[in-house]
Amino acid sequence: MSLKSFCECNFFEKDLRTIKSSFSVVQKELVLKNFIDEKASFEKKDVTYECKWHPQDDWDSGRPSLLIPIRDDQHLLSITLKNLCDHNVNQKANIIVIDDRSSADLKSIVVERQLSYLRVDNQKGFNFSMLNNIAAKVCHTLGSKEIILWNSDLWCAKEEYFDEFIKRHRESGSVVSGSKLVYPPKRMSLNGELDTINITSVFPEMTNGAWRETVQFGGCNWLQIERSPMRFSPRHLQRFADIDDPRVNCDRGMCFVTGALHIWDLEYFIGIGGLNPSMSKNLQDTDICLRAAENGDIPMYFGKDIYFYHDESANFHSSRENKEDMQMLNDHVLFSKIWNDKIHKVIL
Repeated sequence: MSLKSFCECNFFEKDLRTIKSSFSVVQKELVLKNFIDEKASFEKKDVTYECKWHPQDDWDSGRPSLLIPIRDDQHLLSITLKNLCDHNVNQKANIIVIDDRSSADLKSIVVERQLSYLRVDNQKGFNFSMLNNIAAKVCHTLGSKEIILWNSDLWCAKEEYFDEFIKRHRESGSVVSGSKLVYPPKRMSLNGELDTINITSVFPEMTNGAWRETVQFGGCNWLQIERSPMRFSPRHLQRFADIDDPRVNCDRGMCFVTGALHIWDLEYFIGIGGLNPSMSKNLQDTDICLRAAENGDIPMYFGKDIYFYHDESANFHSSRENKEDMQMLNDHVLFSKIWNDKIHKVIL
């Protein structure tokens, strides 16, 4: 069986007419067994995803569909949905909250807002790729033309920025677009803290609030690395720069845009196989953008005088599952197997 079978969403092959309130998805995935002396061995698994679907009453296939995966964090979900509704995004897009195996009652929060709810359970663990892929197939079956991948810790800064982002994406004819992401001001802090755990642990030089209202994602660049499975590592351009820095305050094509905010032509997303199911936690956003770029469809970055707030990794630090685990190594090794020998043709 080819590598492709494990790197594209099998659910996309289903010829569906309707979406039932309960359904199952079986996905072929690769799971890293060991990585010794730069040699990797993978195990093939069939992972079953049990899904429950509760659509909003005013579903409109003429609007883009916005997908928000989250697990358990009721506080974060409430803040994010309030932000979207306060900025009228719920009037401009179908909003689907994708509940990843929560023990907390997220459905009540979603239904109270009259939004769509998709619960996905599985025995493997967190898989960002499949959560979004399953929701994308639901949207495609219901007639949507565009999907927006939206992190649970991503917020609108201004309503007009959301409108402008959609407008530029459509007018450019882009198949996938992203935007400038900015660290939120202290007044938007989830827990009233000046510095988050992510900042203090990863960027200690930016503590005491130096990071707030600076650039979190301003485009992409690459770092050639040693002692790693990957020859090139994707990086955020101009992290902590001023939001008006001309290197980020611009519109241009990129090798990738961060998966915290993607808007996709849905037909293209389905046709390209969606997010890589065997990359559960990391690099799937870069991988799919590189596949598009390899096809000659360059991802677009729209950052000229618009931005969104991203409270980076708030959702991971509130999760029970650690980002740094065997699955992260799996994703890096698999990315290297796919891209090491050809990435220079796309990024250089």
